[in-house]
Amino acid sequence: MHIEDRRKNKRAYMRLKVECRGKNYWQYVDAMDVSSGGMFISTDQVEPLETKLEVMFEFGDQAKKLVKADAVVAWVRDKAITDKNGNVVRPAGMGLKFIKISPLTAKDSIDQLAIKFSKESNSG
Repeated sequence: MHIEDRRKNKRAYMRLKVECRGKNYWQYVDAMDVSSGGMFISTDQVEPLETKLEVMFEFGDQAKKLVKADAVVAWVRDKAITDKNGNVVRPAGMGLKFIKISPLTAKDSIDQLAIKFSKESNSG
C-alpha cells in the first residue's frame, strides 16, 4: 500500500513560507506539502519527536489567509536523502501534526487546496 493511500488527509504539494516557533526554536522555513492534518517543513535543524511548535503561514490565490497552528513533531528526517549523483531527492526536515488550527475554517480551505492541487497534478 502506498503512503498516500494510508494518509487521512489529502496533501497539497506546494512550497509555502512558514514561521515556526518553539521553546528554544525559531525559524522561517519552507513547507513542502500541507494538509489539514499537518505539514512537512524542510530544515536542517530538526527538533525531537513530540516537541510542541507553533506555525504560522499564509496561503490562497487572491485573498491570502493567515493560518496559525499548534503542532507536534510527528517524525524527523535528520539528513537529506540523495541519489547516486548527490542530488537531493528528499530534504531534511520534520513532519508536523496539527493539534489546533485557527481559524477553524482553515481546515476546509486547506482540504480544498489539496483537492485542487491533486487535480492539477493528475491532469497534466
